[in-house]
Amino acid sequence: MTDEGLAPADTLIRGGYLVTLDAGRRVFTHGYLAITGGRISAIGPMDKTMPPAREVIDAGGMVVMPGMANGHNHLVQNAFRGYNDDRWPVLDIPAAVRSLLEQLFAASARMDAERTYAIVRLHALEMLKAGYTATHDEHFTNARKDSVDGSWQALADSGMRGFLCRCIIDDRIPEDGRESVDEGLAELERLRAFTSERLTVAGSFVNYSFRSDPQDMRRIHEGTLALGLPFGVDMTDNSRGAMLKSRGFQGGQADYYRDFGLLDHGPIYVGKGVNLMPHEYALLAEHDARLALVPTLRFFDGQGIPVHDFLGAGILPGLGTDAPLVSDSQDPFENMRHAIFGQNLAVKARVAAGGERPDTALWLNAERAIEMATLGGARSLLIEADCGSLEVGKAADIVMIDVARAEIAPTWDDRRLLGSLVWGGKGSQVHSVFVAGERLIESGRSTRWDEDEVIREADAALAAIAREAQLDRFLPSRRAGDSYRGWTYL
Repeated sequence: MTDEGLAPADTLIRGGYLVTLDAGRRVFTHGYLAITGGRISAIGPMDKTMPPAREVIDAGGMVVMPGMANGHNHLVQNAFRGYNDDRWPVLDIPAAVRSLLEQLFAASARMDAERTYAIVRLHALEMLKAGYTATHDEHFTNARKDSVDGSWQALADSGMRGFLCRCIIDDRIPEDGRESVDEGLAELERLRAFTSERLTVAGSFVNYSFRSDPQDMRRIHEGTLALGLPFGVDMTDNSRGAMLKSRGFQGGQADYYRDFGLLDHGPIYVGKGVNLMPHEYALLAEHDARLALVPTLRFFDGQGIPVHDFLGAGILPGLGTDAPLVSDSQDPFENMRHAIFGQNLAVKARVAAGGERPDTALWLNAERAIEMATLGGARSLLIEADCGSLEVGKAADIVMIDVARAEIAPTWDDRRLLGSLVWGGKGSQVHSVFVAGERLIESGRSTRWDEDEVIREADAALAAIAREAQLDRFLPSRRAGDSYRGWTYL
């Protein structure tokens, strides 16, 4: 029932299954939510008085929840969808990374602002349609300085939120992508102009293996803070400590970054958190490190994800996909499932090595997976004060998911609804997506862009890049008249 005496809202979403992620983790199984001025102005059960609204949306048969955040991503790498099949099986991760960088930089040298815009616009469209309202970016392909401009402009035009890291690197990459610290900080200062209500610009250097002089890490960190910008680091050590030992350091990577002062002045964004030592989880929690895990990658290396170690240290991590270069599926529901299975893989490996299973309270389930995809993701991107939960005063970043579907039913009178959504849902069920109250996806389609045009322009940009970079030497021959892996294409 609406009360005409109340101030009218802009939008009223009513009759849905509202998952709030508020401090009490309330779920209104038949509830409403009002939006005024881009923010949530009221929320509650349907048997309470609701404000009138200029627009009323019937959410019957829908789960209404906070928008999800892609906690670790590389926007331009959307260009490499399908690459994993070319290189499979991945038996030597360091060698695979070297091959990856060769192709990535061959292509990125031809990615000007216009082409990158087309490629990233497609990626942003895909994420929005799957239920993401925010994303991370780790941009380190700087052979063309204007490439990042096209990338971040595409994200700005999408309406999404972004935590955008401009990386300053000088190792493991071709010469034309290397930068001194001063050159990189000058670019970071220039790119600060992208900062807005929805976009945050940050400094980074990927991880320690991408700087030839370890002292540069400190200089980049201090320079970033001097610009008034947040800092992030991709805490991945595929060498499992071997590279640190070659530098004369006997501790773990979190220890290493702490010794250079990088964990000071938190919060700090941290990607992946792979191959941490047992004591480093508490260390990261102490320094307010905001972690985003990448479940799919942990199937590549067979390690799984020790989610219990993060949760046991009081860290609610976010979840990321690491772009189509790593995970062709950018579906957040599949990513949640991968997190659950990844934890099981890590636990089995620990038990096989003589360790103990974690406490049951630290195992993932539907509720905890949703927490990580929403509030955990918002925390990792340092936007949890404004996003990640449905609460009065917070930004109206909302996803409506159609669960009146054969792939979700039966729900046993909704008692298994969230379990079915996490274990069997998919991004294609997303009906509507709001960011700051603006409806960017309606009935599964973009309200800002012609989707066919977005796909067509991205394909054209990639065709030009492949031709100029002579990528035929890398691409599989599956065109008419070719044979590949014993198959003939006519």
